[in-house]
Order: sequence, then structure tokens, then C-alpha cells
Amino acid sequence: MRFASEELRSKLAAEYVLGTMSAHARRRFEINLKEHPALRRAVAEWEKRLMPLALTLPEVEPPSRVWQAIESRIRPGRQGRPGFWENLSFWRFSSIASGLVALALLILVAVPGPEAPPADGTRMVVVMNDLKTRSPAMTVSWEPGMPGKRVMRIRVIGHAEMAPGTAWELWMLPGKDQNPVSLGLITTHDAQTVIVPEPLATKLDQAQGLAMSVEAAGGSPTGLPTGPVLYAGQCVKT
Repeated sequence: MRFASEELRSKLAAEYVLGTMSAHARRRFEINLKEHPALRRAVAEWEKRLMPLALTLPEVEPPSRVWQAIESRIRPGRQGRPGFWENLSFWRFSSIASGLVALALLILVAVPGPEAPPADGTRMVVVMNDLKTRSPAMTVSWEPGMPGKRVMRIRVIGHAEMAPGTAWELWMLPGKDQNPVSLGLITTHDAQTVIVPEPLATKLDQAQGLAMSVEAAGGSPTGLPTGPVLYAGQCVKT
């Protein structure tokens, strides 16, 4: 395979550095790295570009509920399924700060939104990881602090098929022991948008993360997640 296109080299190098390639594609890319100096330069450029951003994020201290969930799992005799906010799978991803920021930069560079970003250039980005494979599966971005509604841009990186008779519902995770808030249903399309009405806009800007659950067709009948949570991620302002 030849890599004469600079755009192709940059795209593949970004995916390699971010870790979004499949295992097979990654092995094949590493073989090509040995034979193509231009590819190695592209990888080095992406690593140099992303590293300073990773270093700007503060460490994330897990809340007390995480340790309580750990204790409930390792102590015999303590029964009960961990609640939504006590799901260790979600909090585990909070420690992958460099991966979040790296993929966020890729979104800002390669996936411009339909609206101009605010004057200060800030954008909220959520990299939602598959809770089983721990790999990025979906990204969501929007401009915080804007007046009125929010336009959330969703990119599906990789996902399972939506089973017949089910729906995917997006949830805002406010944090501080508050219940998840539904942001509506989403599809399996690679690129889509969700409009968040003005009453929820400020809360969305202050949310701790987002999650996506599998619900019955039409969405959750209770106003809270009832099915398994497939993807979750932490909000990061860039």
C-alpha cells in the first residue's frame, strides 16, 4: 500500500495515536510504519500535537461512592446491584484523560460543526467509551455558554447493531448524586445532531458526563435508564 496522500497519512496517523484502529488494522499499520518514513513523521507530528493537551488536564479523584461500590463487591454477604452512578465502568474512564483530549482535538480539527464556535474558542467534548471493550465508540460535542438551545453533534465511531424493538437513549449525568436526565433518542447514523432545549442548556454545560442506554422502542417509560448502559464518557472542556 502506498501513502502518497498527505491527508491519508495524517488521518491514519491520528487514528493510530488515538487508539481507535481495530487490532488487525493497527498491526497492519505498524508493519507499514517500518517501511514508510513519511508515516513515521505523521505519527510523530500527531504525538507532538496531542501531548501538551493531555498534560493540561487535572487528575480526577474518584468520589466516595466508587470506594463504597468496590467494598460492596469484595465483601461477602453484601448483595445488590450497583446503582447507575456507582458503576465502576463509567468512573474507570475518567482516568483516561489523555485519550479524551486527544480524540477531542481530532474532532475539532476534522469534524467542524455547522455553527461557528464561540469567540473564546471553547467547546465541550465527550468521548463515550464502550463499557465492554473500553474503546471509543461515540463522540459528542457542543459549544457551552451560548445563549438559547444547544446543538449537540454526535459522531458514531463504532457500535453494535440496534436490536429490533429497542431504542438508544442519550442521558445527561449531572453528578452530585442527581439522577440522569434524558436528552432524547439517537440513531445508529455516523453523524447526527440532538437539539437540547434552553431550559436544559445550562445544566448540560455543567454536566459531569453523558451515557447511552438501550431502552424499549420509544424510550424509557420511567424517565430513568432501565436497560443496559452501553457507552459513557466524561465531559471535557477544550
